[in-house]
Amino acid sequence: TSAGTGDATITSGDLIANTAGRGLKVKEGANARMGTLTLTGATPVAVATTAVTANSRILMTVQDPNGGTPAFHYVTSRIAGTSFTVQGVALDTSIVAWLIVEPA
Repeated sequence: TSAGTGDATITSGDLIANTAGRGLKVKEGANARMGTLTLTGATPVAVATTAVTANSRILMTVQDPNGGTPAFHYVTSRIAGTSFTVQGVALDTSIVAWLIVEPA
């Protein structure tokens, strides 16, 4: 069900999913705040999304090694309102999930 449109603000307390098995769902797609990317070794991967800002925190975790050699990856740049870039290392072709959140 839908509670309406616009932002929801909690000024005194926490957002609680009080039933086991319930949680946060985030829509993926064009200009989203969540998605996946595939690393291409040491070649940077650009992720196009208007959701990124100069202050965005971009959280990432490997979902599948995808036949490569998982190593480490990191955000190398952000262009607010356009994209962010992720750098991997040689032989890493992992599929990586990412989530963008903003500091309050």
